[in-house]
Amino acid sequence: MQAISKSRNEAGFTLVELTTAMLVSAILILSFSTVILFTRKELTNTAARVGLGQDQVLMDRYIRTKLTATISDSMKIYTNSYAESVDSTSTSGVILKAVSADSTVYHISASAGQLVWMEDSIAHEPVDGTISSLNFTERTISSGKNLSIMMEICSASDTLKTEWSITLRN
Repeated sequence: MQAISKSRNEAGFTLVELTTAMLVSAILILSFSTVILFTRKELTNTAARVGLGQDQVLMDRYIRTKLTATISDSMKIYTNSYAESVDSTSTSGVILKAVSADSTVYHISASAGQLVWMEDSIAHEPVDGTISSLNFTERTISSGKNLSIMMEICSASDTLKTEWSITLRN
């Protein structure tokens, strides 16, 4: 029987070469998984911010189209629901009640973290985010009343603080 001899090229990989290849592969896999996890987290944060931005745009539309049409003398601000029940108004508070030129009554407040916007007796919840803070402030200026609205809209991972200032005229 004749012995078959193998050349050096046909001998295969050494243990050191295999171990090195596995180590390099593991490092590459860990690097890519870290990048993927980071990208996923950033995508989640971006989606939350986009949602908050949409809520802000929607509120801006409500405020600019509806509240600017109110009669400034009809605007009442209450510090809380008890003050509203006894009709004790204030220049700053968390509840706003106003009447527009077409006699629509607007009532805006936050209840259990939700913004409640009522037109006459129909309630709307225009924003999806949680309202952590809502405040109305009224000032009398030469051309009418100035209404400032400050609101913080929250999601699970972010908060957007917004403020509007509008002038109401009779």
